[in-house]
This record gives sequence, C-alpha cells and structure tokens, in this order.
Amino acid sequence: MKAVQLVKFGEPREALRYTDLPDPAPGPGDVLVKIEAAGVCGRDLVVRKGAFPHVKPPVVPGHEGVGKVVEVGPGVERDVVGSRVFLSAIYDGTCDYCRRGFENLCRNAELLGESRNGTYAEYVVLPARFVHPFHGVDPRVAVVATCPLATAVYTLRHVDVEGRRVLVVGAGGTGVYIAQLAKVRGGEVYISTRSPEKAATLRQLGLEVAAEGDKDFDVVIDTVGSPTLERSLKLARRAGSVVVIGNVTGERASLSPALVILRQLKVLGSMAFRPWDIYEALDLLKRGLIKPLYAEYRLQDAARAHEDMEREMVVGRAVLIP
Repeated sequence: MKAVQLVKFGEPREALRYTDLPDPAPGPGDVLVKIEAAGVCGRDLVVRKGAFPHVKPPVVPGHEGVGKVVEVGPGVERDVVGSRVFLSAIYDGTCDYCRRGFENLCRNAELLGESRNGTYAEYVVLPARFVHPFHGVDPRVAVVATCPLATAVYTLRHVDVEGRRVLVVGAGGTGVYIAQLAKVRGGEVYISTRSPEKAATLRQLGLEVAAEGDKDFDVVIDTVGSPTLERSLKLARRAGSVVVIGNVTGERASLSPALVILRQLKVLGSMAFRPWDIYEALDLLKRGLIKPLYAEYRLQDAARAHEDMEREMVVGRAVLIP
C-alpha cells in the first residue's frame, strides 16, 4: 500500500516519506479499513518534531480517519464489511478513568500514528470495537468531526458560554470549530488570529475577530499553548475561566502564579474527546449548524500540508486523500 512514514524527527520534507509498505492484514478481533480521508491534526506536527518520547520512527502518522471496512479478522462479524466508519483512540475500558467515563484519559490508551501505524495510508488495521459506523456525511467532511469538532464538543462541556464573552485564542484546525460551536451555544464569540486571510474567512462565518485592545472575557479558550498562555490569563476578566487545550509547540510555559491568584481565575485543561462526542459532532454537521472548513491534499503531499499548517495557510483542517 501507499503510505506516508515518519522516518525521523524534523522538518516536513525530511521527516515525512511517501513510500510503499506491505498491505496490513487484520488479526483476531481486528478490522481492515480502507482510508477515504485522513485529517492532519496539530498534534501530528508536534509528533513530527519529536516532542513525544514514546513515538519511535518509523511509524505512519495520523489519528484522524474515515473509511470503509474491507476485511475482518477472526472473531469479527462479517456484516461490518462495507460499513463507512470513523476511528477512535484505543482505550482499555477497565482502568479507573475509563470506568468513570473518561476514556480520553485512559491509563493504557493507544493513539494511532504514535505507538502504532496511523491514517496517513491507504489502509489501517485496528480492533473492531474502535471503528464506529455512520452515514449521511461525506468522508471529507466527516473527518472534521473525528477530532477538531469533537474536541470542540468536549471542550464546551467544561464551561457555560451562553450569554458570555468568549475569546478563542488561535484560529487553527480546532479553534475555528470551537468558535463556531460557542456561537451556536449562545456566546458572544471573538477569535484571535495573526493572519489577515484567516480573519477575512472568519468574518464571513459571522465571527468577530479580536482586536488588539479587547480584554475582560468571561471565558478564554487557548488552542495554542506556551506562546499565548500568559496573555490568555491576562485577557480573562477577574473570576473568569481559562480553558487550555492547545500545545502546538510542545514547549513549557513560564507563568506567574499571581496572574491566577490575584485575578481569581479558574484554569482548566481539556483533553481531546470521547467517541460519542464524535457522533454529536457529526449531528452538528448534518444539521448545518457548523460549517466544515478544510483544504484537500493528496496523500503524497502530506509534507506540504504540514508546511502550510505551520505557515497558517490552512483554515480549518488539512485533509489527505489517498
């Protein structure tokens, strides 16, 4: 099969190699999925740079994928063959976090594209219980639901935005969906970006682009991380909430505790999403409440997709088509 491998850590054209790999075969309890669309997540860029010690090249990157089940292994009912599915992270379902409904925090979670081959390929194998059938949404659109929009759904479970001034810091692949969803949920939403081109697109969506002097937000959702976190704390009003979901550079942040203490801020982290959040995301897309924003690339152009994302040229998601 054709695939893109992470062969080393570094710049996109050095680290990502378009190559031929043996066709994978499903083992007991597995399914083989023919990928129709794979999303390029900001986390993929951090992985490529070597920020996660558990990732050992060579590995096929990518954890966002939509496709069709084409083969099953022993122990899997054949009626799933032909189903269009989205993929989720692999969790054990038995640890203390899973038992409390926090599968996204599973102690033994396994993410495609890191500890096992992922979705930058024509085919991927994973256990059958981590593929989820759906219908009624084009694969190129549906892949938007498998991480960025599902992450938005989960993030906004943590804070009430109705009737509140909300700032989304960063208009990357997740930020544009959080901003849209916060508006659907009744927030007065602003979003920050350094890109004039992105700003124009965001205004077409009916979103307010934050101006330099804007501050005193009830809720600030930071999708970037270290480069913006201190400023995000300063832009929240006293007794406001700051939700941190981004870590695009993988670097540590240096903060003064006084920013949190004297302003009596509530600082929350939000980690990805659960599989059922994807179904809610798909429903939002079906109902036309969220506009899917993505740019298509051929699978062999994965390195260019990474470059364009780093240059802030992609509004929404970069989607690879095998």
